Amino acid sequence: MSEDHDGSHDGSHDGSHDGSHDGSHDGSHDGSHDGPDTGWRGRTRGERARSAKRVARRALGDVGDVATGRITALHERRSGSARFVVEIEGQPAATVSVEVITELGLRVNHAVDEILSARLADAAGRLEVFDKSIALLAARARSAHDLQLRLRRAGAAPPAIADAIDRLQRLGLLDDEAYARNLARSRALSGGMSKRRIGQELQRRGVARDIAEEAITETLEDVGLDEMEAALTVARRRVRALRSFDVRKQRQRLYGFLARRGYESSVISKVVAAVVGDGAESTSDDE
Repeated sequence: MSEDHDGSHDGSHDGSHDGSHDGSHDGSHDGSHDGPDTGWRGRTRGERARSAKRVARRALGDVGDVATGRITALHERRSGSARFVVEIEGQPAATVSVEVITELGLRVNHAVDEILSARLADAAGRLEVFDKSIALLAARARSAHDLQLRLRRAGAAPPAIADAIDRLQRLGLLDDEAYARNLARSRALSGGMSKRRIGQELQRRGVARDIAEEAITETLEDVGLDEMEAALTVARRRVRALRSFDVRKQRQRLYGFLARRGYESSVISKVVAAVVGDGAESTSDDE
């Protein structure tokens, strides 16, 4: 309705304005009316309202009220989907899962009163949060804490977030211990990070300290990698890019490189001496 109103208003205004002012204001307002005014003040009230609505995005899981009436159709959202659209009085009203259809006893011609309407809205909102969680995990592995933060930023309500996290954990799709082991293995083997730095990253991603420590210890034992060996491996790769510098500068830059990966100064000194040459000085100068 508002768009129809805006259209009719724009047309009548433009016509009356152009006809009455073309001749008298042609010269004085040429510059300001050559093109459409794209600034905020140049927009009609309807355009400003529509722009404001686009800025205020709907919160995740806030599906709005579900109409009351009779269910006229139940159909898959798309072919092969596990999500079903509930139509009430011929209009799409909510998207739910098969489990919800069974739990609520939904069927065609079933009457939806205010109580059932509220339950449908709640189920549809929780499903939207759960489906968003699946999409986030499909993009990359996450800890439970990290996933909670992402859902909270999207505006999801705490009960819906807790419900999604619990369901994902029961399905084995969200496992902080497995996540910690995989990240520790990746960082130790390809990133050349120390145990301390891996632990810091896991905690930054929301993994509990005890889970992080156990994962790091198990992972390093599994791959047979100790701190000195890991530091030597990454230092040998790094020093190839430092050949253009003199020996002193190589030592300084390699020291800083290893320090940023969390290695202890005693380990760094031994590694720098082994990789760059005897007599390497322990210096904490950074790049």
